[in-house]
Formats: sequence, C-alpha cells, structure tokens
Amino acid sequence: MMKLRLIRIFILALPGLPISIAAQADTLALSKINGKIEDHIQRSNTKQNMKCLAFILKDFQERKVPKSDIYVTFDDPNIDGIGVGLAETDENYTCEAGELRAWEANEYQLVKTF
Repeated sequence: MMKLRLIRIFILALPGLPISIAAQADTLALSKINGKIEDHIQRSNTKQNMKCLAFILKDFQERKVPKSDIYVTFDDPNIDGIGVGLAETDENYTCEAGELRAWEANEYQLVKTF
C-alpha cells in the first residue's frame, strides 16, 4: 500500500517539473532559448522591459553578433528584469524598470528609457 501512494505522489508531481526547470534557469545563450522559455520571460517581465530587450537584440543583430554569443539572464533575484551580455566581452546590459542600462564596474549608465 505504501508503494502505491509514493507512485501516485511522484506521478502527480511530474507535470510541475517543466515549470520549475524554467523557473530555476539563470543565464542561457540566446540560441538555446526555446518557445516555452521565451513565453516565461515575457510573462515575468513588463512590456517596457520586453521592448528594451527587443531593442538591444535588434542592435546585436545589426552588428551581426551570433545568437550563441548573446547571453540572457532572467529569474535572477539581483535583476528586476532581464540581463543581456556578450560572451568574452565586458559588454553587459539590463532591462529594468523600463530602462536600458549599460553596466561597467558595478555601476550603470542609463542608455534609453522605454
């Protein structure tokens, strides 16, 4: 009887796994972000932060930066929005409170407001 209860609990817990995996993600290459993760990012951010993200990604696209070199940080308790950085560079940005912020030496400069 005890084994049956454990199996039931385990089966009931399985549907929640994909949600908790997405919620624990911190930083991924843009090339690794799938539709479910993209939906999660959109739902957990403001429209202004999403416009900001689109703006910076368009800039990277115009500069022909490969998607595999662009890293997106989300669900980070230290960022009230989305972080974006380039691999092997010091180029780091956040989209927080509807602002595009460029970071250097733990200080930011406001680049644009959305």
